[in-house]
Amino acid sequence: MFKYLLLTALLYFISYLYYVKVSHGLGHKAEFLQLRRFLPCALLAVAPAATAQIQLTNSLLLTSMAVGISWIITYPLLYWNTYHKNSTDFGFHFDTVFGLYIIGWLTALKIIVLNFNIFPITFLIILTTVEFLILLIPISQWIFYFLYKSCIDENSMMMLQETHYNEILEFFKSFSIPVNLLIFVIPTSVYGIFIYLNIDASVSTSISINIYQLITLLAIVAFLTIYLWKKGKGVFVRTGIVELYLDVKEYFETTKLYTQNMKERLKDLQVTPQKPVFDKPSTILLIIGESESRDYMSAFSECEYDTTPWLKAKKEDPHFLLFPNSYSCIAHTVSCLERALTEFNQYNKYDKQFYTSCSIIDIAHKAGYTTSWYSNQGHLGCADTPVTLVANTSQTAKWTKQNLNQVQYDEALLEYLEEVNPQKNNFVVIHLKGNHFNFINRYPSQFTKWGTPGKYDLILNYLNSIAYTDSILEKIYNYASAKLNLQAILYFSDHGTLPNKRRSPNFDGFGTVRIPMFAYFSDEYIQKNKEIYQTLSDNQNKYFTNDLSYELMCSIFNIKSNHFDETNSLASPKYKFTREMLTTDLGKMYIKDDTTK
Repeated sequence: MFKYLLLTALLYFISYLYYVKVSHGLGHKAEFLQLRRFLPCALLAVAPAATAQIQLTNSLLLTSMAVGISWIITYPLLYWNTYHKNSTDFGFHFDTVFGLYIIGWLTALKIIVLNFNIFPITFLIILTTVEFLILLIPISQWIFYFLYKSCIDENSMMMLQETHYNEILEFFKSFSIPVNLLIFVIPTSVYGIFIYLNIDASVSTSISINIYQLITLLAIVAFLTIYLWKKGKGVFVRTGIVELYLDVKEYFETTKLYTQNMKERLKDLQVTPQKPVFDKPSTILLIIGESESRDYMSAFSECEYDTTPWLKAKKEDPHFLLFPNSYSCIAHTVSCLERALTEFNQYNKYDKQFYTSCSIIDIAHKAGYTTSWYSNQGHLGCADTPVTLVANTSQTAKWTKQNLNQVQYDEALLEYLEEVNPQKNNFVVIHLKGNHFNFINRYPSQFTKWGTPGKYDLILNYLNSIAYTDSILEKIYNYASAKLNLQAILYFSDHGTLPNKRRSPNFDGFGTVRIPMFAYFSDEYIQKNKEIYQTLSDNQNKYFTNDLSYELMCSIFNIKSNHFDETNSLASPKYKFTREMLTTDLGKMYIKDDTTK
């Protein structure tokens, strides 16, 4: 019995000391509470092995301990490594509780299976699979940390939940074969080792327990099953990584209130005039780019490569206005566009929420436009994100087909423009795949301008993708001008990227938020909206974040509304923001600190 008490003491003290070490800002009350709480947890971790008197070196216990210890260590340590320098208050005691309890739960189940000896190998394989799936969560966190040198946070969890399956395939294809082998071989090998160890232990271990021991084990399993897995209240859902997952999932569920609140929102919305003032049916375009950085665009920067010949040529055309000081509000598509497309922004976050805010689609409806949304983004994943919720309020909303492992280039969107009725006043949103990683998949191989076609090279692939986007923008402009009586275009990218670094969910410098933005206006538009055009022309060099795009579009529509704050509009003489006031990363960073600009 001494060896079991010794193991209990080791688990207890090491777990407690480790918890204190990788926590910040714990008060004496919290430290004392966990000092008491971890003792029964450690007792229950060892109790099944002690009850059945199995050896402490038995694989039935050791694999269970490997799972439990991995939970005790992983999220608290990775969080501490990432945030201990800039956060003063955190602790994850439920990870320790879960880790200790899962040791006892798994060990007890294995012993019960072997005691009854009914298809023991089959049931043991099932239990080992469950054991491995529980272990896979910490393994995945370590792989993420290896790739990004950061623990999974809210932004990265959102990215993981909304990622399209083709993006997952592209992500893994971007790695070398050895790295992919490492990513897949490690978990597979661990699973194989666990199967071998548990089956081998079952053959060499003789389990014979009396009725009292069996009742004790069943009671432990029943108690731990309830305490670990109870819906909404179990220890599992209160561990750090699972709680983060559920918080993000709840966020996506909350955004669905946007659809439920639509009638109430529109009932309050007032827009004047309610009909466009152009001489004949006309079209206004909003084009949203993806991951395009102005740092690599020859129209905005001194580049070695002429990546944007069409847009660069248009700089001398007074119909085109380029805005060289535009920034993204965050380097994350959904979080950015839920703000860019609605009243909700970094600067009114305490007054508004996405799901209560009017969108630019709502404004366009009220202003007398037929609305269409065409996207090559594949619904941005399987979830109803804020972007898809806004898109689906359009009278027409279509996405290009995203078949498994099939690359869809942005030129596929051009055929959708042929569906737009030139006999109506149209507001059309075109959402490009643009320059999203993996860049080599963003343009046809025959379009390659720099480097070798089909050869993986992050920088050159990115430059080619920008040149391809430039050609797509030219084709959209040409078609709309010729066929749809085009009056205005606003183009901006959701965020930028650092092409020589793999996409990171965390703020990775201002290079990830320096974006291109330009506008086009026809002669008729300029003649009928002289003040708007002149103000935008005068404000070309002012600083701007794209979460204010809603107000800019309201100005381009030349409307007045009870849901339009003109002081947020770059096209208004009342525009209030300066470089010193503007922020990015959802208010965490000031644009003025971009010293490389």
